[in-house]
This record gives sequence, structure tokens and C-alpha cells, in this order.
Amino acid sequence: MDTVKWRFRKMSRAEENHDPMERELFEGEPINTRLVREAIQNSLDAGRNDANAPVRMRFSLAGIHNPLPAERATRYFGGLADHLDQIHDLDDSIIARLLAGDISDGGVPFLVIEDAGTTGLAGDWEQHDDSPDNPAAGNHFYWFFRNIGRSGKGDADNGSWGLGKWVFPDASRISSYIAVTRRNDDSDTLLMGQSVLTKHTIGRQRYAPYGYLAVAGADNQPLPLRRSDPEHRPFIEQCIADFGLQFRAEPGLSVIIPFPRIGGGDDDGIGQSDLLSAIARNYFYPLLAGQLQITLDAGDGSLPVDLDTDTIDRIAADLDGNAGGEQSVDSHRKLFALCRECITLPDQHYHHLSSLPSGDADDDGRATLISLRPRYESGELLAFRVGADVQRRKERPVDTAYCLYLQRDEALAEGQDYYVRGTLSIPNTDRIRRHRARALLVVGQNEPLAAMLRDSEPAAHTSWRPQTRRVTDRWVAPRRRISAVLNAPATLLNILEIPPEGLQKDAFADIFYWDSGNPTETHHGRPTGPINGGPPPPPPPPPRPRDFAISQSGSGFRVTVAAGVQRPPGTAILRAAYETARGNAFKIWQPYDFTLHGDGSLTVTAEGCQVENGNAGNELLLLDIVPEQFAVSVQGFDPERDVVVRVERRTNDTTEVYDAGSQV
Repeated sequence: MDTVKWRFRKMSRAEENHDPMERELFEGEPINTRLVREAIQNSLDAGRNDANAPVRMRFSLAGIHNPLPAERATRYFGGLADHLDQIHDLDDSIIARLLAGDISDGGVPFLVIEDAGTTGLAGDWEQHDDSPDNPAAGNHFYWFFRNIGRSGKGDADNGSWGLGKWVFPDASRISSYIAVTRRNDDSDTLLMGQSVLTKHTIGRQRYAPYGYLAVAGADNQPLPLRRSDPEHRPFIEQCIADFGLQFRAEPGLSVIIPFPRIGGGDDDGIGQSDLLSAIARNYFYPLLAGQLQITLDAGDGSLPVDLDTDTIDRIAADLDGNAGGEQSVDSHRKLFALCRECITLPDQHYHHLSSLPSGDADDDGRATLISLRPRYESGELLAFRVGADVQRRKERPVDTAYCLYLQRDEALAEGQDYYVRGTLSIPNTDRIRRHRARALLVVGQNEPLAAMLRDSEPAAHTSWRPQTRRVTDRWVAPRRRISAVLNAPATLLNILEIPPEGLQKDAFADIFYWDSGNPTETHHGRPTGPINGGPPPPPPPPPRPRDFAISQSGSGFRVTVAAGVQRPPGTAILRAAYETARGNAFKIWQPYDFTLHGDGSLTVTAEGCQVENGNAGNELLLLDIVPEQFAVSVQGFDPERDVVVRVERRTNDTTEVYDAGSQV
């Protein structure tokens, strides 16, 4: 048999140096959350359509408590240590042990993630490229091992960036993992490992960042070990035994993560409670729908925990009892109850809306909602199937729909909304804080709308960003269409909760001063004028001169120096936020609303000043202002939301607030 060892490609003089940047796209989440979200997402996408059964997964921490002994572990790390030794941000103590060939001090701890009920990494394991003449549709092995930042997934899949597999080396202190897969197309079992380092040099030879535990094929192409090859079979069977893999009697994938990032000073290391929390909070919908079953083996002598539709309530009750809001135990309990009712709800219980209601009093959808107010006020669950349309570039519009569930809950301090695309929860989408209600919005996996929403998501799939280049290049008017979906719960709740018609002009007559202009006039039998005979309140002070003029412009606003300013400002700070019905809009702003600088920021153009990033993502510093040339424009806001803009001198001499209105 060819030598099984870790192989890194030698770089030629003509190649540019390149370091992988995948970690930067997932930095906003703890390691346990991104590992759970991406691993489960990949497994659900690989679910077998012919299986008619849930995808089963197993997370095992047994290898942490019972590391693989040195005499059995060394065969899996041949050729890797010299390359690890050149990477300065890895664990030096582990590298030193591997270089010395001495890992007897505690052996090799490991984490295992397995799935079953999936296709496994099926497809031609020798394919190295794809083209119209040589497509790679359905070749999961090729897309998993031979592509970075490219995906072969279709519209009905959860993932799309081709970067999710980064979480496996990311979870390892040596940035490496080993994959063992049984495939449903040929029932063969394959083994290959991957290491994601940086460009590095040994002696005078440069090596590419990506290495593989493999055998060498033509042109030194790394090829997997195959159980169907008698020479490879002993190595694969020994690996299955050494790492305690349990699912490989059927199609699926097992990933072995050596030296996992647990403890050792990491603030966000992986542990049993971390994994359970991330699973319950990110995949509650497929668990409750019976599409997913997960076993977590702590490996500490306790019984494995089975997480499914029957056990999720009990497990969620054992999560962090100090969490509040949507993360509290009580909120999860009520959310799960709502989901169970929604999943089993007969079609005749749905109210069908051809589109979101408009402000027109004759709109049928608006009339339907008004008729439902008593049922909503009583706390009854209301289910809607809302029609919409989407349009790809150079194609005709197609009809689509989504489901929206609303339930009033007076016990809530602020509204709680949950968004699900396919089987994946999209967490960063708070839109109904001022409503005492719980909302669940579900976009079916096969709906055309799901494909557009997926294209608007960042690599971590945590939010819908209608202004990103990826979605605007592929779809017609995605900003309007996605914003409508994001705001659908608030749109319906605003109609369901509209107060009775009419204005009670004297509701606060006993509290506030009212002046009719006639000192003898009475109002509803009450004399007007000072309360308790006191003097009327003093007139308000005259407004302070404005330093800046702010006007609506396109999908945003434009700031200039106001005419007639006696002392033109030299430095200012600009803040923006979406208007809210309650609370300080600037304090409530979150990065998933929008950012003025950094990844995915809105379009900012400036003349007559220098622009620097502020302390928060919704702040800009405007320096060295030249009044006669100064103009700052910000474009790309959600057209369905009002924008508040505040521009201040750095000396805080003046503050101006501008409500851009619903047109922005």
C-alpha cells in the first residue's frame, strides 16, 4: 500500500502566497455554536430523500475523557508535525509532542461527530474539477474535499457558501480532522483527512495551506483510502475501532477532531452543556418536526442524552436558568409548544393572504386581520399563509409563500420572534419588540423564496441582509422583497393591535394644561387655563441654530452644512438607527440592522471631509470638515423602515435629529 501520511502541496515560484480567511467569516459566534450550526446543516442537506426517516447524529466527547493511547495514535499523524511546527498560532506544546513522536503524556483527546440517514460523501472520489462538460452535481466527496468557497448545493439546501466545513479544523488545536464516510451509491467506506494551516515554509520550500491524510495518486493528487481495496481495509477498520465510530454500518459521515478546543484557556471551548444549548436553540424546528434526532455522549460515565421531539423540553429546562428574553427556559418552553401546534395544524386553520396587507381600507388582507382581532386578543394562535413573489435576474417572477404564526402573550415584556428557513433557525432578526406577542415565521425548504433568502445570508447563515452584493446580483428587487418578509410579523401585528377608531381629546384633561386661546372658555365642563390656579407654563425656548442640514436621498440620506452657520463645525460624529416605537433607537441598534463600516456595510460617500470608523457600527467620525465642500451620503437602508439620523459637533454644541420617513 502507498504510504498513508499527511501531504501538503509544494508551491511553485509563480504562485501567490495565500492564507485561508474562513475563520473571519464565523468570528461572531462561539465555537460550540458555529460547530453545531454548520455540522447539523451539512448533515440535513445530505439527508436521503428515499429514506423517509429523520437524519440521526451523534456528538461524542468520550475521546476527551479517554484519549487515544500513543501507540495507537501515531499512525494517524505521520508527516503532519513538521508542517504544524511552522504555524505560530497553534498549540506549541502539542506540536512539540508530535515532533518528538511522544504523545504518551495523555495520548490524543478527540471529538467525534457522526450522521446517519444521509448519502455520505458519494460521488467520484478522483474528480478534481467541474465544468459544463464535466459537471459535479451530486458529487459530495468532490465538493467537501476539493473546493473552498464554492458549493455544489442546490436551492433546497441550507448551505451555499462552501465554507461551513471550516468549523471542523477550527474546532481542533492542530487545525486538522479525519473523515470516514460510507456512501449510499456504492456502499464503499472511504477515509481521508484534511488540515487547514497557512502558507508555510520548511527549509526553502513553500507549501500550500491545505494538507491531506491520504495516499498519492496521479500528479500527487491526494486520494482517499478505500475499504474496497484490501490494502486499505485494515487501516480504515482500525480507525473505526480506535475512535469508537458507531454509525458506519450504514451510509453517512463521521468526522474525528483531534485535540479539540476544550478547556486549556479557551473562553468558548466545547462542552456538553454548550453543545446541548446550541442544538436546542438553533435546530428546535427540525427536532420538533421529527426531521432530526441527536445523541450526545458525554463520555464521563453518564448515560448518553437523546435529543428529539419527545425530550427537547426536558433538556431545554436544564439549560442556563439565568438567561432572559428569548433565551430563557420559559420562552423556550412556550416556543416549543407553539411549534408543535404549528407543525400539526390542519390546512383549514390557516388564513390565506395573497400578499401582505396594505394601508388601503378596502384591502382584503387588512379586512381579514381586523376580523381576527378578538381571537388575537384572547391569546389564540393565528396561522397565516402569506403569498409573495420572487424574480431571478433575466427570468420571470414566480409565486412563493411562507407561513407566519402569531400569538399574543401579555406576560412578555417585549415581543419575541423566530425565523426559520428550511430547517435552519436565523437568529439575528428581532423585529417586534414593542408587541407583546410571540411570532414564528417559516419559509419552506422548497419555496423559491428560500433560495433568495439563502443568497442574502452571510457565511454563518445568521441573518437576512437584503442589501448585500450576493443577493442583489442574482435577484430583482431583493431589498423590497426581503424587507417585506422580515417585517411581516410587525406588519400584521400593527393591524391586529390597532386601537379603536376615534381620538379621546379629553383623556388627560385633568393632568395637562390646555389653552383654547379664550380665557373664559370651558372644555367638557372644565375651565381651561392653569391647573390648580397656577401660572401657565413658560413658552419653549427658541430652537438652537442648526449646524447641519439632513435630507432624504434615494434609499438613504444626505448631510450638508446648514446655511448661515456662524461657526462652521470642523469635526462631527454621525449616528444612524432604525426608528423604534419604544426606547432609544440608537441604544437598540444592532449590527444585523445595518453597519456603516466593515463587512456588509452600507454605501457611504463623502466630500469635503475625512471619514473614520466610529466606536459602533452605526457611527462615523467626520474630520477636517470644509463647509463649502462638505457632503456625506449613506445609501442602502431597508426601504420599509424609518431611519433616525443624528449629527453632532464633537464638542456636543448641537444635536439634530431627522426622521427620514418610510421612503428610506
